[in-house]
Amino acid sequence: MTRRLKFIKHLAFYQLPSDWRVSRAATEWGGNPLLLIEEGKPPYPTDDRSLDAQVKWMNTLPTANHLVYWEGSSQRAITLEKQTLGYAYHIQRFDDGWLVAAGRGGHADVCDKTGRVQRTIDLGDASEDIQTTANGHIWVSYFDEGVFGRGIGQHGVVCFDNQGQAIFKYSEFAEQNQPPFIDDCYAMNVVSDDEVWLSYYSDFPLVSIRNFRLHQIWKDFGCMQGGFALRSDAVIFPKCYTQLKGKSQILIRTLSTSSAAESMEAVDENGSAIDGLFTAFGRGPNFYLLTETALYSLQVPD
Repeated sequence: MTRRLKFIKHLAFYQLPSDWRVSRAATEWGGNPLLLIEEGKPPYPTDDRSLDAQVKWMNTLPTANHLVYWEGSSQRAITLEKQTLGYAYHIQRFDDGWLVAAGRGGHADVCDKTGRVQRTIDLGDASEDIQTTANGHIWVSYFDEGVFGRGIGQHGVVCFDNQGQAIFKYSEFAEQNQPPFIDDCYAMNVVSDDEVWLSYYSDFPLVSIRNFRLHQIWKDFGCMQGGFALRSDAVIFPKCYTQLKGKSQILIRTLSTSSAAESMEAVDENGSAIDGLFTAFGRGPNFYLLTETALYSLQVPD
């Protein structure tokens, strides 16, 4: 019998204005979710799969970008300054405000708590994920176009200080410690100010780094795509490439044994299966699912 993971509905999207669309989700250093929301952008042209229709949709800017976030149990929202309209892709807490960054080109705005831009920094092209820490570090992972490009993304993963200066480069770390080099970083979990975990193509190890030093490595751990959670001695993560089959799947694997990953059924608080495609993201032990209709947060396994 398949074991179950129980998720609680964190936010039902019917509660949002009808022309708001969640474009990106992330987790901040306190474990709470962050939602980037586009206002006024038309739905993706699912009825017209031509290249022209897709390009037109991609080039259509929203009328506004909003951030929905939580402080304790209180849900809050701010509207980001208009400079962010064309590129808002990554969102993280940063100092007393926010970091809003592009996925391509490297442009990132440091905003105050109201969403107004204070300064800009360059974090490198082709960023897969960005996670900040309470002490002002900015961890950036890169996909293959960054790794095989000409910019700082060639290092696979980079940690920047709060001024945007690189203080850790994974390629240099790999030369010293002999883990595989990164071709494409699929998943990153910045647990705390001094601990980060990585999973990446093509060998798919799971690498634990503490204070910029290799703590432990699980070679050939296996592919996981998107966010993952670390709970006790287990890793909870989405199975790779399930979007090709039209149904997402969650796996769990215990680190202290050689056992393979076990398939888990994601269910809501009523015990009903969370079916279809969803996006998974997480930070530390916190794990979330994003579907077309709701945001769910992981509770304890049954």
